[in-house]
Amino acid sequence: MKNLRLRAVIIDDEVTAILMLIDLLGALSTINIAGTATNLNDGINLIKTTQPDIVFLDINMPDRNGLEIYNDFKNPPFKIIFCTAYQQYAIKVVGRPVSGYLLKPLDVSELQKTLNKVTEEIEHEQAHLQLEEKINIMNTPEMAGDNILLDVEHGFILGNTRNIVYCYAKNSYSMVVMNTQKEVLVPKSLKELQVLLPVNQFYRTHKSFLINIFYIQKFVRGKENYVLLESGTKIPVALRTLSVFSKDIKKKLME
Repeated sequence: MKNLRLRAVIIDDEVTAILMLIDLLGALSTINIAGTATNLNDGINLIKTTQPDIVFLDINMPDRNGLEIYNDFKNPPFKIIFCTAYQQYAIKVVGRPVSGYLLKPLDVSELQKTLNKVTEEIEHEQAHLQLEEKINIMNTPEMAGDNILLDVEHGFILGNTRNIVYCYAKNSYSMVVMNTQKEVLVPKSLKELQVLLPVNQFYRTHKSFLINIFYIQKFVRGKENYVLLESGTKIPVALRTLSVFSKDIKKKLME
């Protein structure tokens, strides 16, 4: 996403620190300052009013400590970058949703590095939201499908591809999982089965899995990369596929 413009709020009890950060952000980025506050209570009201993408937050402030922001926002819908003169607070943010911890006086290169990281995080999240919205629009009971004949051990099954949720490799054969939870063993490799299925409807996320994209609920990227299907089933996404997955699914939805 080119020219992504982010809104930021700065909360710091030192006005000079606020002005310095505004100058640095003006020189380093295209971030728009939505507002500033000199205490946490005013800052929280400002956040609720402006709904920023990023909050630059001091910790050691009078009345309420900056870490108390988590009392008001259990799962903040914005990125938090702490800016503090005290290294000892770093241990207290471990395990909390935080995107940066910068020590005062702010180092320009560290600030830029943190901004690059946060911008990349937001871009990925927005791309995933757009993908989920597109899938929700397309994912209806009347989804397109092709009639297909599947060979089985004692004959064949005639069905429609819209009723296939996903397929997985089982030794040299493939298991086809239907939307009724029924599983059908097909004496073909996953590669051979993929050739028979509509290319605009099915995607190989992993060497052992082939999914119907219209049953995707969401795509999760992190320590564990997977697609969550409507049934609650997790389908792994291979590392080699990770970088192109969102782009490939969007392209199929447009076909």
